[in-house]
Amino acid sequence: MEQQPGPVNWAPWNPAPLPGMARLWAWEAFAHGAEAVLYFRWRQAPFAQEQMHAGLLRPDSAEAPAYGEAAGVARELAAMPAAGTGPAQVALIFDYASAWAWETQPQGRDFDYFRLVFAFYRALRRLGLNVDILPPDTGDLSAYRLVLAAGVATLSDPLKAALARFGGSAILGPRTNAKTADMAIPVPLPPALPDIPITVTRVESLPPGVAHPLHRGGEVRHWLEHLDGDAERVEVTTDGHPVLVRLGWMRYLAGWPCDAALERILAEACAEEGIATTPLPDGLRLRDAGTHRFAFNYGPEPVDWDGTTIPVAGVHWWPA
Repeated sequence: MEQQPGPVNWAPWNPAPLPGMARLWAWEAFAHGAEAVLYFRWRQAPFAQEQMHAGLLRPDSAEAPAYGEAAGVARELAAMPAAGTGPAQVALIFDYASAWAWETQPQGRDFDYFRLVFAFYRALRRLGLNVDILPPDTGDLSAYRLVLAAGVATLSDPLKAALARFGGSAILGPRTNAKTADMAIPVPLPPALPDIPITVTRVESLPPGVAHPLHRGGEVRHWLEHLDGDAERVEVTTDGHPVLVRLGWMRYLAGWPCDAALERILAEACAEEGIATTPLPDGLRLRDAGTHRFAFNYGPEPVDWDGTTIPVAGVHWWPA
């Protein structure tokens, strides 16, 4: 969908991508299993409301910088042997209805569903993991060892049934199953999960600059739920509030951890399930595509990795 070839026209600010980024984005898409990369647009329009959106060609039909990068990717693809799509052991549930719900009732100016889900996604990618994004009505989780549902306002019946049958580990929350389909607080109170006998007794949104330190390091920001019930406490604040609790394979996260704490929580869950992680330098991301391992450098400096120097906006791959 609409691969970006240069400065766009719809963001608050529209800087030019670094040289090489059009190539990197295309290869990231193919490494994730894309069958095509479609550029918006072929030629930059010299008129109307989108005339400031870059294209592969300038408004005078001369080649724009991304033209050569797209052509280079085409040549690289033609020279590459058939590449498969690598399996993921981790799944992340994404739900547009939850985004609408929390936009309607954020309960905190900076509570944003996309921001919450991206925090989980970033942490998983920093650990070098393949991640599958699943819809909220998923009824079969058997292909995965770890499933994450952050902020899913209402758990669907198929997803609840799939979780009940699931043989791996799951981390739910915060704000998971906090609303009925009619946007009301359910009774029994959230999260209303039979596998974890806990109750969210009240919630608080935390203003910018306010955080609750965690006993094991890091802190909770933006959102904190107060819990009542009997479950093992895995993460607690320094003043004793449980933030991550578990009963068997199910965990409930009652707050929004900072990046470092969230990465620790996810790394430990992966270790328990035997999922290998690869902590990465800032800006570097991996994707295992079955036949190849791809590395992408989104950072502002070259990165030395596995005996190879990957330049800024660079892509490198090895046979799997």
